[in-house]
Amino acid sequence: MTTSPKDTRGRRLKIWKIVLAVFFACYLGSYICLSRRGYADADRYQSDGFYYFTPENSETWSVRNRCCVYLYFPLNFVDRILGLGRSPACDPLMELS
Repeated sequence: MTTSPKDTRGRRLKIWKIVLAVFFACYLGSYICLSRRGYADADRYQSDGFYYFTPENSETWSVRNRCCVYLYFPLNFVDRILGLGRSPACDPLMELS
């Protein structure tokens, strides 16, 4: 039994759709998990904005948080339009005393 090029193309398309669906589900799930934990922290400290990670006095934390701000910008934008989200907070000024 041989498969036609049309069957092979259909299988590839189906595989790509599955891969994209899994990727989007992971992207959406990680956004929901990180942002809602950030909202809980912001509520605890009575802050309007939120951080994707609990603030630490390190450059690594700052880079990770900024990367998440840019990575999740489209989802955060939609979240805010729907009235469910908040804006991410700016970097805290850890070095000031």
